[in-house]
Amino acid sequence: MTQVLERAAAAQQYTIRPLGAALGAEVLGLDLAQPVGDELIARMKEALNQHGVLCFRDQDLSEPQQIAFSKLWGPLEDFPEENKTVAAPTVYNVANVSAEGEHLPDTDHRVIFQKVNALWHTDSSYRYIPAYASLLYGIEVLPESAEGGRTGFSSMVAAYEALSPEMKARIEPLHMVHSYEHGRRVYGSLPPLSNFEKNAVPPVSHPLVRVHLDARGRRSLYITANAGNEISGMPLEEGQALHAQLIEHIARPEFCYFHPWKKGDLVVWDNRTTLHKAQRYDMARYRRVLRRTTVAGEGPVFGPYSQAVRAAGY
Repeated sequence: MTQVLERAAAAQQYTIRPLGAALGAEVLGLDLAQPVGDELIARMKEALNQHGVLCFRDQDLSEPQQIAFSKLWGPLEDFPEENKTVAAPTVYNVANVSAEGEHLPDTDHRVIFQKVNALWHTDSSYRYIPAYASLLYGIEVLPESAEGGRTGFSSMVAAYEALSPEMKARIEPLHMVHSYEHGRRVYGSLPPLSNFEKNAVPPVSHPLVRVHLDARGRRSLYITANAGNEISGMPLEEGQALHAQLIEHIARPEFCYFHPWKKGDLVVWDNRTTLHKAQRYDMARYRRVLRRTTVAGEGPVFGPYSQAVRAAGY
């Protein structure tokens, strides 16, 4: 979509302008620290449904202000982590800097957790009811001359539509196992899960093909690389090979947008229809501090064979 949309709501003028060919748009002219009405949130949800990713430019948000704005989108998730990069139960510091301002070495487990995010994923897929949207705010970002440090996004709608008819038929009945513990398999130096974490987020299974009842049965892939690589009901090696093939597919440039951060960016993405990943950068040289809040989902992932999908005729 190439046209520029202009709206007025809650006494604020704003413009929505596409960022990437596959997904992404920037929102200009809004001050989210000011009161925001239900009408504006409804329009932003429509824009998020269309673009998958929204970047609200030039924001100046305290932690309470970000939490307050995030709650307008829906109830917030509590993070399951204990004493890692969590500031408050609903706030996650995506950072290589401690809460006290110390630039952490890349051997610190709080930094290694950021490396897990360098794999394609969708937030909270390890929950039975995964997240709806995530809001990530740029506090300290890399200089423009630095390499890496962007956040990549991939459209699961476009990736699914580009699959061959044979692959669509193959994956239609399949599920993937999602486990919060999988990051420990990738990075063995991470501390083991606590009993609290194990009880909070046990492994779950979700359909590989997600059907969106609120979008007239639109379909998308639902897959992740940082919370597993096993396909339910398939021999381990065969399932892992299929998983690797799909992850390679979703990384194709025509499905992706990589966001170069500016200080004051508030980036919101739809976890139901997009994947994202952190782009690697020189963590020892550069400080990077982003603050994330996550809006909880409204229900489980529906696949093509779910009763709700069949009842709706999709």
